[in-house]
Amino acid sequence: MWLPSPLERAYQQVREDLAADPYLAYILLLSALLSSFWVWHRLPNFATRDERWRVVDVMEVAGFVVNDEFSLEALQEGTKYWRVFGPTLYLYALVALPAIAIAVLIGDASAFGDIFGALGTDLYAHWQAIPAWLWWATVLPARLTNVAFAVGSVYLLYRIGTHVRDRATGRLAALLLSLTWAVIVLAHEAGEDVPALFCVLLVFYLAVRYVEAGSRRLFLGGSAVGGLAIAFKPTAGVTAILLGVAYLLRAGRVDDPKRALFRPELLVGGPILAVVVMYLSFPSAVVNTIPSGASGGVLSEIWDGPEVVLDRVDRVANEKTRSHGWLDRPAWWWYVRGAANGLGWPLALASVGGVAVGVATLGRRALVTLQPDTVRSVRNTKLSLETAGIVLALSVIAVMTTVFSTWAYFRTHHLLLLFPMVILLVALGLQWLDVEYEQAAHVLTVVLLVSTAIYAGVGTVGYADQPRDAAVGWLHDHGGANATVETYAGDSQEAAVPHGWTIYRPTAGTDGLLRSDWMQRVEQRCPDYIVLNYQRAMIWLAPDNHSRLSERWTYPGDAEYVRDLLAEDGPYESEQAPYPYDVAATFGREPPFLDDGEPYDRTWNVIRAGIYPRTIEYGDPQDVGVYGYAVVLERTGACES
Repeated sequence: MWLPSPLERAYQQVREDLAADPYLAYILLLSALLSSFWVWHRLPNFATRDERWRVVDVMEVAGFVVNDEFSLEALQEGTKYWRVFGPTLYLYALVALPAIAIAVLIGDASAFGDIFGALGTDLYAHWQAIPAWLWWATVLPARLTNVAFAVGSVYLLYRIGTHVRDRATGRLAALLLSLTWAVIVLAHEAGEDVPALFCVLLVFYLAVRYVEAGSRRLFLGGSAVGGLAIAFKPTAGVTAILLGVAYLLRAGRVDDPKRALFRPELLVGGPILAVVVMYLSFPSAVVNTIPSGASGGVLSEIWDGPEVVLDRVDRVANEKTRSHGWLDRPAWWWYVRGAANGLGWPLALASVGGVAVGVATLGRRALVTLQPDTVRSVRNTKLSLETAGIVLALSVIAVMTTVFSTWAYFRTHHLLLLFPMVILLVALGLQWLDVEYEQAAHVLTVVLLVSTAIYAGVGTVGYADQPRDAAVGWLHDHGGANATVETYAGDSQEAAVPHGWTIYRPTAGTDGLLRSDWMQRVEQRCPDYIVLNYQRAMIWLAPDNHSRLSERWTYPGDAEYVRDLLAEDGPYESEQAPYPYDVAATFGREPPFLDDGEPYDRTWNVIRAGIYPRTIEYGDPQDVGVYGYAVVLERTGACES
């Protein structure tokens, strides 16, 4: 009774499902375990570059408040500083609030203000400006929030499958989603993908319920949640398709279709409500809509709010139409590779079958309604919720696939919203097969579950042994209190270096020298350790045909310097070699080109992405697998003065 009415109904529904289905609790527990296994990986570093900025958004607001005192102007500047995002600022501000309060109480609040100056130096200084405990206290709760959304998404798919057919369908769909590698990997980082997935599935469920009951409350509730989903992730605009299709399908379940289709309070009220909620979901838009009187006229200050949302939409619309430069591939290549990696080949192939069976089933049911001898009986038959579920799922798949076909590149996380749709169709297809071919259905189900579980299990266990984490652990164990380390990666997220150490790295205009010249004078800096990472070191040794990334990032002298560091004896190609450093440890899978191996061709790259779950994680060049390869060199001799 203490919860608001919608939350109270949801709470009661969860209790009823747990009481009615003894397997549901175990499925949800499995999802929680897989999504949270080793969830502290890389801390106090980041899983991805995007994770840094989602958490830092909150710290930037705190920084403006610390520097300028609490005021409307400070909040306005803080919320729109650099890249602006939507509900993630609300979400991660809520989970970071205890850590921010502790920082204020113990006198560490100045760190929030320091990050602005540090960012002007480089990303390492930005990372080091915040104490390690604060990264732990903000990033870890944010990741655990994503775990909660992942488990919630599994439950929502269970509810959808149960509602459109039966509990067996819901169980199978929920179990497959809990084993989906894309959900597991994205739950291990702070971002907007998993919260957006939760919102889209909630809209799907409300859409099915609307088809069933025609309730204004359900449709408007779906519109509100859809607006929130779009604010999280613009591709969640597919929620408008879900509600639009559900609006049309409702006419197939009532005696007066015209009346069901003429509901202006929904046709007009739904989109308006979605837009209002989307706008309110951008704290930067809300705060900057309020005139502060600090500058400009009232109208120009009010326009600052809408401009924030328009900038976000414009950036999303433009940035995906051009490649970032590291891989130039057609849209189908990105689509197949992302789907194969996110699902694993067994589930990916089953998904293709599920979509095909779903389309065939719809076609067959449509043909039945066109038979002259069934017209009378069809008039007395309502559109089934199962059919509605198939139509809704296929609508999402069709629309999102069409959108992706226009993009120059996309990654596994962009496809996340598609995965529960295809999984629902797979679960329905296996249930249909079970009716006529019970034994075959059981065998296929077991094979699919076991193979997907192995794929997800291998990927999940890999969190406990990530190369960059292992390299940092080794440095902590062997380095002293005042140890120094040198690395060449442009971002601390890509590097394997300990937080709090003195870190040497090339910056723009370092000593007025070219990067290669600066690196070759490493003996003047004399760090205790050098860490060579894949992105900005080992890839310099790749042949010219390896990728556009290696060509783009390799300057004259880079490859020779790395070869000199790694060489056990001469000949040396640069004047300063041999260097007083020896390889002390290596971590991860060695890139194939180090043994004169040919780079993976685009076909094998796609195939192996669905065999090895840790081939790609989030997006190039932030991947795991070979991208995590690290070489630690230890100083073994005296340096030049």
